[in-house]
Amino acid sequence: MVNFDIGRVAFVGAGPGAPDLITVRGLRLLQQADVVIHDALPGDALLAEVPASTKLVAVGKRCGVHSMTQDEINAVLVREARQGGLIVRLKGGDPGVFGRLGEEMDHLAAHGIPFEVVPGVTAATAAGADAAFPLTHRGKAASVTFLTGHCADGTDQNWKAHVETGATLCLYMGAKSLPSVATKLIAAGAKADLPIRLLSKVSQEGSTDVLTTLVGLASGKVDVAALPTPLIAVVGAVVAPPRHAGLMGRIAAFAQA
Repeated sequence: MVNFDIGRVAFVGAGPGAPDLITVRGLRLLQQADVVIHDALPGDALLAEVPASTKLVAVGKRCGVHSMTQDEINAVLVREARQGGLIVRLKGGDPGVFGRLGEEMDHLAAHGIPFEVVPGVTAATAAGADAAFPLTHRGKAASVTFLTGHCADGTDQNWKAHVETGATLCLYMGAKSLPSVATKLIAAGAKADLPIRLLSKVSQEGSTDVLTTLVGLASGKVDVAALPTPLIAVVGAVVAPPRHAGLMGRIAAFAQA
């Protein structure tokens, strides 16, 4: 049963890093919040939009080190909501894409705390926008799959099944495992010369974009460890440079002039 005498929680997607890529609704909630419980966001500039009177609670991780366990985060959400007001749970990208949204919603529901979810721009779509490639394209890819390079329970992906779909593959997290993933994809039947883009700090200053192939990545031609994070890898025919790629840069330069 929902308890309407306590506060409410809004899960808000912060987007990929650029502060102007948050949704209008998400920004409005952020500016109205009594408490903001936030991850270690790709771009901290967004927190400048939070009123000075708003309580900030950092619960994210840096360099793989968690400031709180998931159980502790769940407890903070309930504790703050019981104090009343609007609690914004600010997550990088989209809350529902590898953001542990389900666990936090389940915990709030179990305690009768009302919540809403405001979607955000996820890294994969932002990467395509930054680098001028679509995630789907007629004749090249009819579907797209979001997956992680490593599973929390230690199991591996069914790489053969992913290859057989012909989908564009968007690999979140697990940057260190990407050479191994490339080897597994080739072993599962993917073409060795299938292009893969490695995009770091998408939508932010200092972003990088490396184009290689599965065999190039598997053979160590790219030093993945030297690339900035956060990083997303996109695999598929759609990521090959289009004829209009150079135009994107000229448009961006014109817009900033």
